[in-house]
Amino acid sequence: MDSKEILKTVQLFSSLNDSELNIIQNYCRFKELKENEKLFDYDEDFKLLCIVTAGSIAIYSNGSSNRLIARYLPNESFGELNLCGITLGNAQAVALEQSSVLLFPSISFEDFITQHANIGAKVIYQLLSNISFRIRETNKLISQNYGWVSELKKAIYTDRLTGLYNRQYCEELLKENREYSIAVIKPDKFKAINDTCGHKAGDATLIALAQTIRKAYPDAIHIRYRGDEFIVATPPDTDIQSLAQTILKAIGTINIASITSGLITSITASIGTGSGVFCQRLIDSVYERMWSVYHKGGNSIAVEGDM
Repeated sequence: MDSKEILKTVQLFSSLNDSELNIIQNYCRFKELKENEKLFDYDEDFKLLCIVTAGSIAIYSNGSSNRLIARYLPNESFGELNLCGITLGNAQAVALEQSSVLLFPSISFEDFITQHANIGAKVIYQLLSNISFRIRETNKLISQNYGWVSELKKAIYTDRLTGLYNRQYCEELLKENREYSIAVIKPDKFKAINDTCGHKAGDATLIALAQTIRKAYPDAIHIRYRGDEFIVATPPDTDIQSLAQTILKAIGTINIASITSGLITSITASIGTGSGVFCQRLIDSVYERMWSVYHKGGNSIAVEGDM
């Protein structure tokens, strides 16, 4: 098998002339692999370009599932980034059958560049061109599917009932380590609506609450935290106490008579407020303030220092 003819099929060497390919050929070697034999293993420092000449090579990711992430057939190559020292430290390459591969280079790529600077420059230029092309194609794919990506994110982070952000989005927000002023809101005696009028009435009440909370400060981050509890997160310089009063007053104007067949006509809420880095400790402290007024009958606000 002529390694030079194989090299001509590799895009990385497409700009090289015959004499340059002859030099590349001198730094290549064939390797035969038996079925299930490893070409490289997890955490191995594999810095070679690999061209499959016969059989097939599978790449597996590290982990308990040993997941197949790629499969290469004859005339396909992989490992371009390995030449630059970017290795797949969490991957393993295994022959799925009796296979043969052509490996380049037989010395370190740094030494090859030192000895053959002009050829090395052409190879690196082609490598960068390939990477640039892949980035453009990826961006194009994302752009073409932006609507789908947007819908996927919406499905992941949106509460289906209320249309507000969900608990999962809250978990993502916790990772940002940013400061917010927040309010934790819980409707008073909500259980009575469910018990007296049924869960459909309860759901409709939660929807009305969510719409009212969002309308009070449209630019805030509105989260259905869990069950009948909501979080409103605003910039740290927001007058959160004033906003909480606005929300409390707006909730008091909600007429749920049509939802409950007239059995219950209005609702109130308990609200806790606070400011700081958005973390679980902040949420818990504001949550406790909310509970302090909830257990006293509700329809009130607890600010920092109130307990």
